[in-house]
Amino acid sequence: MSDKLSMNESEADANDENITVDLLVVGSGAGGLAAAMVAAKHGAKVLLVEKGSQLGGTTATSGGVLWIPDNDHARKQGLGDSSAKSHNYLRHELKSFYCKNMIEAFLRNGNAAVAYLEEHTDLKFDVLAWPDYHPSQVDGMLKGRSMVTRPFNGRLLGKDFNLVRPPVHRLMILGGLMVQADEISYFLNPFATIKAFRHVVMKMAKYAIDRVQFPRGTDIRYGNALVARSLLTLRKTDAQIWLKTRFKSLLLRQDGRVVGALVMRGEKQVRVYASKGVVLATGGFPHNIKLREQYFSKFPHAHTAAFDGNVGDGLNAATAVGAAVDTDLRSPGLWSPASSMKAADGSVSTIMYGYLDRGRPGCIAIDPDGKRFVNESNSYHDIIMALYDQNRGKDGYYFICDRRFIRKYGLGAVRPFPISPSVKPFVRSGYLLEGKTIEELAGRVGVDQAVLAATLDRYNSFTRTGNDLDFGRGTNAYNWQYASAPQYPNANLAPIDNGPFYALKIEPATLGTSVGIMADDRSRVLDTQGRIIPGLYACGNERSSVFRGFYPGGGCTLGPAIAFGYAAARDALGHKPAFEGDKNPLDS
Repeated sequence: MSDKLSMNESEADANDENITVDLLVVGSGAGGLAAAMVAAKHGAKVLLVEKGSQLGGTTATSGGVLWIPDNDHARKQGLGDSSAKSHNYLRHELKSFYCKNMIEAFLRNGNAAVAYLEEHTDLKFDVLAWPDYHPSQVDGMLKGRSMVTRPFNGRLLGKDFNLVRPPVHRLMILGGLMVQADEISYFLNPFATIKAFRHVVMKMAKYAIDRVQFPRGTDIRYGNALVARSLLTLRKTDAQIWLKTRFKSLLLRQDGRVVGALVMRGEKQVRVYASKGVVLATGGFPHNIKLREQYFSKFPHAHTAAFDGNVGDGLNAATAVGAAVDTDLRSPGLWSPASSMKAADGSVSTIMYGYLDRGRPGCIAIDPDGKRFVNESNSYHDIIMALYDQNRGKDGYYFICDRRFIRKYGLGAVRPFPISPSVKPFVRSGYLLEGKTIEELAGRVGVDQAVLAATLDRYNSFTRTGNDLDFGRGTNAYNWQYASAPQYPNANLAPIDNGPFYALKIEPATLGTSVGIMADDRSRVLDTQGRIIPGLYACGNERSSVFRGFYPGGGCTLGPAIAFGYAAARDALGHKPAFEGDKNPLDS
């Protein structure tokens, strides 16, 4: 580099290795992978660095769902979405936080990104039959805006399959078999039909073969498939991937342009010069206690489902060169209910409130006073926000159910029968609280017996009339996804009257951070004066949420991550912004 650097010279060393690339991408979640693929496919010399030993971060353990309104798949199916409807839905969702310019950027880049990636990479998506999280909102959709990554055969990666970070262990069967939601009923009752039996036998046989060569099953789904498909694409390009490489700081030229970064590749410090720019995609800071105390002061919590390597590396490096942090949001995080379970070795696991039990009929949420406070069939994010709106986030709450519910759906770490044949080990460990009567359970939970009994009586009366007078449970299409009690007037409501009764302590957990680096509609990082920092980009949970801490639909983390990762690569390579309807904008 001929121009002088204004980097901290104490970090430099004459023995440093120097390399030059076009684009440096830091982090291997959906946003970083998208940026790397788009740039590499256009012929740029790309280096992607990841401090972990495997790729994918939180994306690899996620559902792999993208919220992309008015996408091409939905258009082809004639589902009736449009850019105007998408804007209108988000305007009503975000209210005073709505920013037309940023939403327009998300919509046009999201659409163009999916079209480009499906045409030029191994990423493929399908529309899910999922409604928006608030389908009764103005221009909410019953289907079409959420897309899921198609399943993938991990064998196509060969030895590289081991570079894909595996899903959460407890969500796999037999230690390594991924099961899709529509397969669960087969595994719970494999002898119910010939079809179920055949499906289970064939899947188990394939899994047995896989385990001879691989540490887990190669039939992978969801976010794991997204990462694997992206890795396969990058292996077909000249892009370099460095694992176990720690990002230290940015290299800043005296004129204020970011020209690269210092990284630690094992024990070797490397100066990476990036002529087109640096894309930060390190996943936010959900595991950084100091930053959480700073930005989550009104949202106390102790748990997160995010990758434990997400500690704010990108945010700290960006602010060190003058980047602004965007804090003008409804919530600094995206939330889910979670329980915590202590293992025999003393370690504590965060158990997310999952799709098996989430919002199912026959379970209610009670606050520390023993009263319901929310529609339990609403989205995971909405449930926790309702708790914070009452200033009870630090206290958490309890799920209350009976024996019938827990055998059918499970609860937290407890799987449905027969996967978890008994709840006794969970009761003995203290993970579950049990009472033969509601009054006994109230004593174990620590709430007034009369109050909890009255809460149950009132709720049970709603199951007979079908009308939840308090919270309207079972009155919208999102709720109906979890309806499974057709013998009652409202399939989202089933009585809690078959003892013994159980309680599970629930606390807030982040799925990721919403607060982050301030960036513009092209993913260019802005300084505290609102000026562009040349050569520096941010995407994924690194940048502040385009939805301002709201959660409009399934996939509203990965959708913007890919949209703005795509935008970052385009801008770095000198291309015009994407426009609605672009199919292959990088060729323009």
